Amino acid sequence: MLATALTGAMIAISFSAPPGPVTMETIRRGLRGGFSPALRVQLGSIIGDFMWFLIALIGLGQLAQIAVIRGALAIIGVGLLLYLGFCGIRDTFKSAAPGVTQGSAIDMKQGAFRSGLAISIANPMAIGYWLSIGGTLVATGVAGQSGGETASFVLGFVAGTFAWAFMMAFAVRFGKQILHPNLFRTINFVCGAALMIFGIALARQMLS
Repeated sequence: MLATALTGAMIAISFSAPPGPVTMETIRRGLRGGFSPALRVQLGSIIGDFMWFLIALIGLGQLAQIAVIRGALAIIGVGLLLYLGFCGIRDTFKSAAPGVTQGSAIDMKQGAFRSGLAISIANPMAIGYWLSIGGTLVATGVAGQSGGETASFVLGFVAGTFAWAFMMAFAVRFGKQILHPNLFRTINFVCGAALMIFGIALARQMLS
């Protein structure tokens, strides 16, 4: 069972680790608000990822191939990514220092969980992953296994996602302490621009 749990954890981390919209939003909110908003983005993303995980696990992935559902998710994703990207670029000019003030912490906490959840649910990379590679890996991990092995796999997956969430939040929290103000602003701008680029790329994919 331990090996099965480790397999689930590795699959979770392999999906969470590559930089994407959730990572950019985690860094953006964490640099201005600290550990809590960064973690909230990650926790929201976990809920969204786990939703796709369950869809792949129970074999309902074809639902996401329905044009209306896929189109609605894409529209929501484009709007959300463009808006968050705009907020990131706008915030670049609000403060030159990475210190956490009470106001900035409160601002960054508001909607952090919801933004992580929404990005994850409407993220085309998440959808594509779980309907292809991720779905295959999940099927391989639990196929022909006992109930205990399946439970171990799921628990390992959940543990892996939470482990990555805390590692990301801690990395942003402690990394911001050594940032020069100009580098802080540059990273904030890059994260905002990256979110907008993700949104534009999703829009082009939707229209192609």
